Amino acid sequence: MLYTEDVKNLFHSLFNSYSDIFFIKGVVSGLIILSITLINYNAGVSGILSIMSAYSVARLLGYQTTFLRTGYFTYNALLVGLAIGYMFEISPLSLLMIIIAGSLTMIITIVTAQVFYQLFGLQILSVPFIIVSILVYLSAASFTNLYVAGLYAPSLTLNLDVFPFWLSGYLKSLGAIIFMPNEVTGLLISVLLLLSSRILFVLSFTGFMLGIALYGSFTGSIESASQDVSGFNYILIAMAIGGIFNIPSLKSYALAFLGVAFATLIASAGHVFWSQYGLPIFTLPFTIVTLSFIYALNLLQFPLRTQVFKGTPEQNLEHYLSTKDRFVENPTALSLPFKGRWYSWQGFDGDWTHKGIYQYAYDFVICDSESKTYLNEGKQLSDYYCFGQEVLSPVRGRVVKVIHLFPDNPVGSVDIVNNWGNEIVIEDSRGYIVKLAHFSCNSIYVVEGQWVDVGTVLGLCGNSGNSPQPHIHIQVQVDYSPAAATLPFVFVNYEQSNLFHVSGLPQVHSHVRHCQFDLYYDQVTNFVLDEELLFDVYLKDEKIDTLSIRVKMSDLSCYYFETKKGKLYFGKQYGNFYFYGCEGNDPYLKTLFLALSTLPLSYASQLRWQDTINNALILNNWQANTAGFLNSFYNNWVSTHADYCYLDETTVKGKISNKFFGIELETRIQLDPVARFKEIQAGDYKLKQRIN
Repeated sequence: MLYTEDVKNLFHSLFNSYSDIFFIKGVVSGLIILSITLINYNAGVSGILSIMSAYSVARLLGYQTTFLRTGYFTYNALLVGLAIGYMFEISPLSLLMIIIAGSLTMIITIVTAQVFYQLFGLQILSVPFIIVSILVYLSAASFTNLYVAGLYAPSLTLNLDVFPFWLSGYLKSLGAIIFMPNEVTGLLISVLLLLSSRILFVLSFTGFMLGIALYGSFTGSIESASQDVSGFNYILIAMAIGGIFNIPSLKSYALAFLGVAFATLIASAGHVFWSQYGLPIFTLPFTIVTLSFIYALNLLQFPLRTQVFKGTPEQNLEHYLSTKDRFVENPTALSLPFKGRWYSWQGFDGDWTHKGIYQYAYDFVICDSESKTYLNEGKQLSDYYCFGQEVLSPVRGRVVKVIHLFPDNPVGSVDIVNNWGNEIVIEDSRGYIVKLAHFSCNSIYVVEGQWVDVGTVLGLCGNSGNSPQPHIHIQVQVDYSPAAATLPFVFVNYEQSNLFHVSGLPQVHSHVRHCQFDLYYDQVTNFVLDEELLFDVYLKDEKIDTLSIRVKMSDLSCYYFETKKGKLYFGKQYGNFYFYGCEGNDPYLKTLFLALSTLPLSYASQLRWQDTINNALILNNWQANTAGFLNSFYNNWVSTHADYCYLDETTVKGKISNKFFGIELETRIQLDPVARFKEIQAGDYKLKQRIN
């Protein structure tokens, strides 16, 4: 007997299985597709029974309901049930066959899902469905009693006979995905696709048209090709490669259409081979082409692979565009090795050195307002502004090498024998090697084997080694050896021209300031689990509501603010506070997100920083839909940007803008050591926190 929670999860698994067939997420979409399958009573009931059988077997084996409710493990069983229901009339024998086949599909799904992921890093797509359907179709011919009593030809044609052949073929192929190859079913599904995702709809249509054009050109009849319902493989390939497993873009679309072209060969060969056994090709072309593309793109580290599935292609694209520049992407991230404002003297592939295998390195000095690095005539080392200044650890790690006995070169001479001079090599806790060089003689404060944190004083800037003037040299290298090749890296949390950078490479021949971590801003962004924040809500200075926000933690240990209408996720990374994303439809949480999408945990007067905001936070539905579709052809065609700055130590002012739609929104947030977010304003909305 299933418990109440199991029944609830069963329904989620049922509806999500239907929506997964068309790469649509959501219980409502699944319910609509389920209703459509019931037009053909035999197929509809068979699909439902097959899912229930598969779910029951999985629970019998102890499988987690959390995984089952997604539909990922049961949609293959659904396809098997639909296939059997399309062939055989409902009867005790066919029902028994459905139960056996659905249960077998679940077993094969569990096995193949593990094997495919462990060996190839792939999803299984329709592999279990193909295996079990072939077994069922081959076995059915020898199951004489079932074959004679149950085999039937579906009587419902449901064709309107008003469409041109190419549109009729598209609709029938779309319906054939759920074993209902008729125009009415296809029309209903096409409308659902259009409402759910414009990108999927366009891909499904253009993929089909390209497929039949190519196949028809080879065979001599495009009209005949359009009526081959196995053309649904072109639809699935175009949607999968162009919109689901890759971020929608012109490149992804090109790959999708290339996949459709490949499928014409596989479909033709499949018809010839499988027809000898009286078998349809099922989703074989789709499965072979899609899995091959995904595997190849993974091997090549294709940058537009979908890393986070948010739902529709539009949502995946929006998430990608609004997060790709927000966080530190390069794992080799260093803090600047000094306090205050220095000068970026030489960068990667520099003007004088930093060449070949040593190209990835940076040099820093201190300059005055006249761009001079020294006082007076610069004849003495002590004349140089950076000589004797503290050098800080850029990473957390273990000191593995220290050299400190080389003398500082007099001005005008260099040591070409001992290239690095006095140096420190640190093994970062994340696994890479950092070298800092040209320390002053006997000025190093750390010893080999010592653990250091970011900001630990390592020693004093000097002029030892191959150094024409005092400076700090820093690089990341492949190993500990003196001649080790260098590797690319980025710096985090620095300011240039009053603009804060989360990560990047400082512009060469310009001043750069290390934005050091400030405990005050860390404190104002610390929230205690299950803490409640109460706000009065004002619209144009008139109180309209009260708001209760509670601090929660997700299953993935991510903190979020929760209200009755939504969730707002937040966290910290590399010394910065972020709002990650907003779920639900709470305008007050959106107000908070817009007012402070990110905050550097450091302060400087008039410090500015920028961020990219999810379009859906500021656009209405039709605007967001338009933005998603246009951005799939040209990324960032429609984008929403935020510009923030410190007005003073406790006030952040911002402006949110979307130039495409001509939208601008002023924001302001008041920080407080006790209340944290004391007052929040975005546009006409204002939230004032109640202090108990």
